[in-house]
Amino acid sequence: MRTPFHNKKGRIKFPWSPTGDRVFIFPCPPPETFIEGGVIEIPVQFREDYKKEYGILLAVGPGFTDKAGKWRGTPPELIPGSVVVYDVSVPWRAQVEGLDGNNHVVVLCGVTDILGVDNGQQHCKATV
Repeated sequence: MRTPFHNKKGRIKFPWSPTGDRVFIFPCPPPETFIEGGVIEIPVQFREDYKKEYGILLAVGPGFTDKAGKWRGTPPELIPGSVVVYDVSVPWRAQVEGLDGNNHVVVLCGVTDILGVDNGQQHCKATV
């Protein structure tokens, strides 16, 4: 899976660095099916009202210090290039110039807004 932030060698080159427990995500369209081969198709109306989105992690913050003064590092499974499922109600969007010279919408959210990591990475079909 490639995004406008992948270089020719396939590595992610993202110009911004998140702080604290924040992450930047390149959003992918919601899947049309959940089982490969189209066995279970998601109706268009449901896809439009989908409460979760898939995306590719572009950058991950180091973590934060909680109110008790204890360091809370970012979970190790959240690495740039991973496909994640996140809450669609996350309000922060930004336009960032990709390596192709065009502006692209990316999502900025906290680690707690990420609902899971798609280990099979089959639901995100972003290609550039």
